[in-house]
This record gives sequence, structure tokens and C-alpha cells, in this order.
Amino acid sequence: MRMAFAFSSLVIGLVRKLSGANITISGEALPESPVLFVANHFTRFETFVVPHMLYKEYGRVSRSLADDDVFVGLLGKYMSWVGTISNKNKARDCIIVEDLLSGKSDWVIYPEGYMVKNKRITFDEGEFCTHSPEYEGPIHTGAAVMALKTKILQIRAKIKKDDALKEFCSAMELDSEKIDTALNIKVVPVSITYYPIRPGKNRFLVWIDSMVHQRDRRLFEELEIEVNLLMDAHMNIRFGKAIELDSYVEDIMSEEGGIYDKERVDRFIDTKRKVLTNTMMKRVYSQMQIHFDHIFLLSLVTMPTVKVCPSYLKTLIYKNVRSLRLFDDYNLHNELKEDLFKLILDDNYEPFRSAIEIAIKQQILYLDSDGEYLFDRSLLEKEYPFHKVRVKNTMQVILNEIKWQEPIVEMAISNSKYTEEELKEDNFNHLRQREWEYFEEEYKEYRSHSPTSEDKGAPIVLCDDKNDVGVVFSHGYMAAPKEIQTLAEYLFSNGINVYVPRLRGHGTDPEALKNVSAQDWDTDFERAFTAMRQVCDKVFIGGFSMGGLLALDHAAQHKVDGVIALNSALKLHDLRVSYVVPTLHFFNEMIAYLNAKGINEWIDNSHTENPSVNYLKHPLASVAQMEKLMSQVQSVLKNIKAPILIIQGDNDPIVKRKSARLIYDKIKSKDKKLLLLPRKKHGILADEGFTEVFEAIKNFISNHTPK
Repeated sequence: MRMAFAFSSLVIGLVRKLSGANITISGEALPESPVLFVANHFTRFETFVVPHMLYKEYGRVSRSLADDDVFVGLLGKYMSWVGTISNKNKARDCIIVEDLLSGKSDWVIYPEGYMVKNKRITFDEGEFCTHSPEYEGPIHTGAAVMALKTKILQIRAKIKKDDALKEFCSAMELDSEKIDTALNIKVVPVSITYYPIRPGKNRFLVWIDSMVHQRDRRLFEELEIEVNLLMDAHMNIRFGKAIELDSYVEDIMSEEGGIYDKERVDRFIDTKRKVLTNTMMKRVYSQMQIHFDHIFLLSLVTMPTVKVCPSYLKTLIYKNVRSLRLFDDYNLHNELKEDLFKLILDDNYEPFRSAIEIAIKQQILYLDSDGEYLFDRSLLEKEYPFHKVRVKNTMQVILNEIKWQEPIVEMAISNSKYTEEELKEDNFNHLRQREWEYFEEEYKEYRSHSPTSEDKGAPIVLCDDKNDVGVVFSHGYMAAPKEIQTLAEYLFSNGINVYVPRLRGHGTDPEALKNVSAQDWDTDFERAFTAMRQVCDKVFIGGFSMGGLLALDHAAQHKVDGVIALNSALKLHDLRVSYVVPTLHFFNEMIAYLNAKGINEWIDNSHTENPSVNYLKHPLASVAQMEKLMSQVQSVLKNIKAPILIIQGDNDPIVKRKSARLIYDKIKSKDKKLLLLPRKKHGILADEGFTEVFEAIKNFISNHTPK
């Protein structure tokens, strides 16, 4: 059988590669002992994929049960070849028990008994139940019976392999001599989740339709969903904590002669089968991977109104995701573990856009005469034919998967009681705290104590609820927020809220720059921008030197009320950045690979104008990241259309004067101003003429803010 599995795994691996199937495994380590895997069932190809992944990742041979209908033709022969047996095979119980007792193979069983296409699972009167035209009632207990019988037989064999055991085994057609008493058989729950679930035509379906012209058949519903899942979705297989069976058989063990009396054993198993089944299925369902669509729908159905304001829905989703992270022992999709604040800013955030599109397509959301979304809650409760529900009402299926988990539903209901303004304020405070945590974590890594709010690297947030205008302003490369403090206090004193983020790697130790990317800096700026958007009606963005590049980059991506670029480092006098750095960076990577010391690993900056704030040296690798940012900004300047103020010192020793002209000429803003100032230093925010710069920035913001 192992040879059959090896060949089968090769074939399925090829199909995965050709289809682009994204299958991941997570959860607990698997026991070394034989395992009875119990899993939920949504698609046909789980029968093939789960054993394939067990063999590919762990080298484990596992057999499974399958619907008797598939054992026809070549497919039936293939299934039998790899050890799959029909659910109607009269000897199936004996085969399963013998395989587990001998350690010959693991088994995968689907206690639901069929593909639960509507994912409608309830917990009624102490039992998990499924609901469909095919079966309405409690989860099947056959897997629990197999587990309990196997455990009892093994215990008897450990005590004594006598004639009575042989007689007991012969009743199940088992050979008692094959029982391995050293094994500790366990049950492992398996949770299978797909994301995203999206119906729609695919090339394979179109080809089949052209051949048989029978689109109304059940086969086409299965192909439409399941081929799309194979090609475009992420399938997560999560192994839960193994269930030890010893505690479940304690009662029968305490009865004198209990395990030797077949009738007493049968009665005992009958009393324990539901208890074990509930334990197994609770672990299966509670470890289903929670993804964006789940939270989208929970947020939607708990909203207090039928009118759906996208901005409110986004803030509610963000709050729900943050609350969900506080729960213990839930299986979250990586998307929900990341900084989901991008959802709030980005009108084209893919998961949100995709969820909105399918909700509109299936008429759960529709546009009213004012062009706003309305939510038709009744469609999420409408009954659909079981074999069409995955296509006709995909969102209902997804909601069914999560709504039985009461703690999560209660969390969503509680959060829905907040107004949009309250949610925004909460989001602002969270984002502000999150940035401080990043700073504190990095600071403590390189120093022996925690930072204070007065530290040069501490983010600066000056905010008054009365101000409805704000600005996000970034410091430059090798500097820190302290560089912007005087400007921040000046603007705040003039009724403008100010957020100065700390770019990762800065304000702590030069070593920290070695492991930071341009994408990290972009994320840091975007977090601050998102936070300010939560509490201000008008938000301007700006930055000094490299910070100006970040502002330009974000102005090309998002709607802003204005941009301020000070000595933006698009063209530098130091040619190492534009020409030498990429080459040396590559060379350093090659040298590191050879375990040798790289050349020019550090660049001296002891001549800096502001030694109390700036690093006195910086790693070559981080300069290469700045070069990436420069290239990125050059490519997107044409996308900037917001009002912009560009200020440049005409004799800046770091940034070339033509940098400002290049920005001015390439942007598409109709409202743009270039201010060239006679300056011999790069740091124009601390130079003798800084008041002129401050006033220019304040006036620019005031002129673009309605009175």
C-alpha cells in the first residue's frame, strides 16, 4: 500500500502544481501512535487531499471511507488501490479496528457522513447536528464507536492474549495476534477550511458543459465550487490536540470483568459514543480557520441599520478583528493576524472588495436610489436547494460556518453597539498604542530598559478633539521623530493635530536598520495616516528628506488633502546611493553567504548636522532600502493629483536642487507650489530660517482648509 500511496501522492502533487492549489497544514504535532483522524466534510477532493498531505508531510499511510457511489469505473479502481473503502462495506468496522490495532495504517473518517454543503451545524440538546435533505439530525457516532472498541480491545490484549480475547476478536473477524499492545491509539480532530469560497465559471466547467450540455445537474454545482476552490482558494488543514482515550474507558475498566463481557462492553460504548463524538466535533468546529469573510458577515448582520455605510462597516470589521485576537485558541487566517488597518484606507482592499462584490451579485447588498448599499437580511435566511446553496447563496454558507460559535457572535453584537465615531476613536487609540509597542520592543532589544515618551525615537502625537484638521509628518533617514518636534508643536499651537510616526530601525540603535525594509517604513507611515484619518476630517501628509518620499508615495496611492515635501531625497549628491549601493549590497549578500566579512558594511555619518538625533553610522543594507524607495517614488509621481507644497534648500549638501524640480514637473497636481530657499544645510527645520518654513507649511494647510 505504501507504494500505491507514493504513486498517488505524486499524481495529486502534479495536479496541485498544475491547478495552483494552495494547501497548508497547521496545528498540533501528530502523535507517533496510530491515529483515527476525524474531519469535517465540504468537498469531494478532501477524500484525496487529506491522505495525500498526511503522506507528503509526515510519511503516514492513512485510509479513508468514501461514498459507495464513487466506486465505479477507473475512479473506483483507483480508490480501492490506495486503500479507500466504501461506507457500505460490511467488513469496514473490522478493517478499521484491525489497521489501528496492528499499526498498519491511520484512518480518516468524516463523522458528518456526507458533504455538508450548507455548513449548517447546530448544537441542539447537547449534540452537534447537521441539517440537509439528505440527513437531519445528530453527527454520526461511528467514529467514536471505532475508537472506543479499538481502545478496549487493546487494553484486553495488554492484560492477556487468551482464548477469550480470540473469541471476542473473532466476532469482529480480527486476528488477536496482530494486536500491538505497545501502541497508544489516539483520535485527532481535523478542521478543514476554504477561503475564499467563490462560485463562477471556470475553464474546466465550460469545457464539460460544451461536451454534455446538462448544466442543471448536481455535478455542475460541485464542479463550479470545487474546481474554483482547488484553483483559487486557500485550503487549511488544521490538526487539533490529540484526544486520549484512557479517560473514556475508566468506567468499564473499574467494573470487575467488564471488558470481558461483550454485552456490557456494547452497553458501555452506547453510553459513551455521544460524549466522545461531541468532544471530537467540538474540537473540529472550534478550530475551523476564521477568515475575513466570516468577520465581514458577522459585522454586516450585527449592524444596527439596513443601510450600509462602507466606512462604518470597515471600522466595525477592524474592531471585530482586533477583539477576536484577544480570544485564546482560535485558528485565525494570517490575514487577520496582520495589521488590518489597510482595510480602512484602501478603497480597493481586495478581501473587502471581493466580499462586497459577491454580496451584490447574490443580492444580499443592493444599491438604493441614492447610490448607497442596503442590506437584505432575509436572503441570508432564505432556504435554497441543498445542492445549489453553495452557488446560489455562498454568503449564507460562510455565515453558517461561524455563527454557532457563540462567544464570537456575542463579541460582534457587543461591538455593533458603538457608533462610528466611537469606533474611529478606539481605532485611533489602538493604532497609536500599536506604534508605541513597536518602538518599545525594538528599543528594549538594543538597550537594557524601556523608553520614555521624551526619548528622541518616541512617536509624537499631538491631538485635540476640537481640531478637525491634521497632518502626518515623517522624519528622515537616520533621524527620529525628535527631528520634527519643533514643527509639530508650532502646527499644534495653530489648531492642527500632528502625528509624527517613528520609522522602524530609527531612534534606537543603528544595528536595528539592518533588518528593516522600505516596506516597513511604508507601513509605519500608513499606520499613522490611518490613525489620523480616524479623528480628523482633513488630513495632510508630509515629510522631511526620506520622509518626504514616503509622503509622495502615499499621495500617489490614497486620497489626501495636501502634500508637503521638504528636501525630499529623490536625487542625492552621494552617488553611492544611486549607483554603487545596489552593486555593493548584492556583493555583501554573496560574501555573507560564504561566511566571510562583507566590504563597507557600515557607512560613517559622524559629520551629521544633528548628532543628538541622527545616527553616527548606518549599514549599507539599509541605504539600499532607501534606494528602493527612491525608485518607487519616481515611478508613481505621475499619479499625484493632490495640492502640494515643495520646499527645497538651493544649496542642500545632501539632496540635489534638481530633486525638487523633478518632483514638480512630474506630478499631475493642478495646485502645486515650489519654494526654493537659500539654505546651505540639509536640516532646514532647525536652521536659522526655520520660521519661514514653518509659516509656509501652516499657510499651505490653512489655504486648503475650508473656513
